[in-house]
Amino acid sequence: MKHRMVIGSILCLAVMASVAVFAAAGLSAPGPERSEPLGPEMAPDTGAGELLVGVEGGVYGTREEAEAANRQMSFGDVAGYYVVPVAQFQGFREGIGASGDFAQVSVFRTQEGALQFAEMARAFAYPATILPERVRSLGGLYAGLGQEANQNGSGPLTRPIPESLP
Repeated sequence: MKHRMVIGSILCLAVMASVAVFAAAGLSAPGPERSEPLGPEMAPDTGAGELLVGVEGGVYGTREEAEAANRQMSFGDVAGYYVVPVAQFQGFREGIGASGDFAQVSVFRTQEGALQFAEMARAFAYPATILPERVRSLGGLYAGLGQEANQNGSGPLTRPIPESLP
């Protein structure tokens, strides 16, 4: 019995030493390789048919121009703007008053989410224009839904709310 306790202690020390070596080297311990996601893969929420609050960071004549400008705007660990065709949102062109086919945009279901994002963008010294009217998502590319807090405090807002439904 005493022999097993000594062996157990030695194994425990060996594991702790390995973890310390990996941590000191800035590595993580190798784990099992996974070829499939841990949970169900979900389609990005585009808010198709919903009336959304848009925050615009710039409008450009080509996708390449919009993406080049977007690469210059780092928001750190947080997703910032998404490059989307202006035609993806009914009412967007009227809300910005500028011509162009592609925009840097992030959309929200709540005015509060849009205001918080715009404040963050301005803190980075990036442009952030909240569109004066909600725009109807026609689907298409992902543009940021799901990154705002649910008002009930349960985590991210992942479903339409009454204000976003027509």
